[in-house]
Amino acid sequence: MRKCVVASGVLVEDGRVLLIRHERLGVWLYPGGHVEPNETPREAAEREFKEETGLEVKVVGPTHSLGSGDVWDEPMPLAILLETVRYPNEVHLHYDLIFLVRRVGGSLRSGRWFKAEEIENLETYENVKNVLRLALRAAGSP
Repeated sequence: MRKCVVASGVLVEDGRVLLIRHERLGVWLYPGGHVEPNETPREAAEREFKEETGLEVKVVGPTHSLGSGDVWDEPMPLAILLETVRYPNEVHLHYDLIFLVRRVGGSLRSGRWFKAEEIENLETYENVKNVLRLALRAAGSP
């Protein structure tokens, strides 16, 4: 089974989350994708978000101020999940670092905003619903 490191971003604005419809899986997901060679998970989350939605985002999250000299802190993920992803013709194991992000530019080309009350009936996986609930709480939304 192929094992991949992936990174995703959850954007919360005005009590809503921005999701994309995944073409191969046919469900709503937060933007994200594979971490490319010579790329950090933070960079991958920001790149994938722009590629999939048109919005420029920055990863946000707590740090522990442990770095010094040539070592620096990176924002902590909101969640890290090990996911078995069942594509129509193959199965992957994704090590998914899921970050909160904030918008810094760009124009929305694709994606749809969902209110908190729409999450329960969303056509997606239960773990995605759980992450969205966690993101809304972390962003201070009801």
